[in-house]
Amino acid sequence: MKYLATLLLVPLFALASPPDSTPMTPLEHSSIHGYNKAPLVNIKSDQKKRELRNIDEKEAKEIIKKETNEDASEIELTHVGIYLVYKAKTKNYKLQINAIDGVVMKKEPRD
Repeated sequence: MKYLATLLLVPLFALASPPDSTPMTPLEHSSIHGYNKAPLVNIKSDQKKRELRNIDEKEAKEIIKKETNEDASEIELTHVGIYLVYKAKTKNYKLQINAIDGVVMKKEPRD
């Protein structure tokens, strides 16, 4: 049932997505989407995210530095909809960077 829901929602996310970003396939998305919040399951989910990414944390920090001229104070690999992203914070900005192709998906001032 969860796979059916994922397959039905993918076209909706694709319509609202940034034009240059590469999404995950529905199978990849369902493999990292955890419904069970047990610690061991979360560890396996994090391992799967690290396997799927093409941009590592060091490269993401370089992209942040180039984009904002600031160092990242926080960075986290997570998924937003069908995108595997790094959510990062600098002193003045909050960013989302696609972990598959390195495209900056969102850059907004920090409150």
